[in-house]
This record gives sequence, C-alpha cells and structure tokens, in this order.
Amino acid sequence: MYDISGWTEFLDSQFFNLFDRSLILKELIIQIRRVANPPAKVIEVGCGSGLTSVLLASMGYRATAVDANVQLVEKVKRFEIAFPNLISAQADMFRMGFKNRTFDIAFSQGVLEHYCDDDIVRVLLEQRRIAQVVVIDVPNGRGKTGDYGDERSISPFQWRKLIQTSELAIVNESARGMARWSERQPKLLGWLEDSWLSRHFGENSIFVCKEANNV
Repeated sequence: MYDISGWTEFLDSQFFNLFDRSLILKELIIQIRRVANPPAKVIEVGCGSGLTSVLLASMGYRATAVDANVQLVEKVKRFEIAFPNLISAQADMFRMGFKNRTFDIAFSQGVLEHYCDDDIVRVLLEQRRIAQVVVIDVPNGRGKTGDYGDERSISPFQWRKLIQTSELAIVNESARGMARWSERQPKLLGWLEDSWLSRHFGENSIFVCKEANNV
C-alpha cells in the first residue's frame, strides 16, 4: 500500500498559488479544453493541492477533486464556498465508487509516476471506467525527478505501453515544462513554456486517451 501520509507536509512546504499553476499547467488546461468545453464534468484523481480543479471550476467546469488524503481534501473544501461547481471528496483512486461514465474527463497530474506499473494500469482502468476521456500529465524522464522523493523516471515509450495495456488509445500527445533549459536564464522561462519546443520536448508528457474500442 502506497504511503500518502507525507503529502500534506510536502505540499505545505511548497509555494502554490493559482497564478503560478495556471502558467505551469497551461498546456494541460488547453488539452482539457480541447476535449470538452465548460460546463463539462471533470474529475481530478489524486488532486493534492486541488488548485488545478479550482482553476477549472473558475472556467465554468463542473469539477470534482478527489484524494485519499483527507487532510488535503479538507484544504480543497475551502474553495467550495467561492465555486459552487467544485466538489472535493476523499476517495481511493483504485475504486472511486462513481458510476460508469459519470464524467466527461478524468485527469491526473503528478500522481502516476509514484506507483509501480501494475498500479498505474489499475488506476487508468478505473479512470477509463468512470470517464469518456482520460488525460494524464506525467514526467517523461527528460528532466529531473525527486521533488517528492519517490518519482519514477518513465520514458514516453514506456508510458505509451502502459496506456495500451490499460485498453486505452492515445488520441493526442503533447508536452510541457522547460525549467531545466532556463535555470541559467530565468527570464526565458515564460517564453520557453509557451513555445513549440515545450510542446514537443518538455519534461512532462500529456496524453489524451479514449477507450480503445471507441476510437
């Protein structure tokens, strides 16, 4: 069983705000919006800080944020007052308890790389069950790993194999993240993040997937 107890302390030690998250995750948000416009129903699996779900709720999506860590869920609940279209709940991402095809999109960011291959497939199968489209944002081995301490370095080729094993078909693939290229020239970060280079050679791969039988 994966230990999630340290995530609250880790996230509390980081500086998270909506503005920074909107810049860093711009490509992920764009890919979600290309799949479905508001008020589509989206679920963030392993929401952590929940700020991505908050961003989507601010755009008009009906957003559900779930995490196994009840302390993190309680932090996300603070935003429900401002956004009535945001719901947060504690849930086991291997068995989330929602009916089949409850959501238009299920997505995760910064989650799957912490698990073994078998568990990644289990999570993807569950997301495939509850949503029409699955979107994952994962490190691809092009940049550093270890911000939390146990991230795996998984190549895009390996991710594609795991997605295929989960009986999903990739309908679009892009990338984001150019931090390693701008360490010496921080002023370049904004330009690089929004460039063709980032979308093709970024440190994180973004896969948009549908059930293989429906593609």
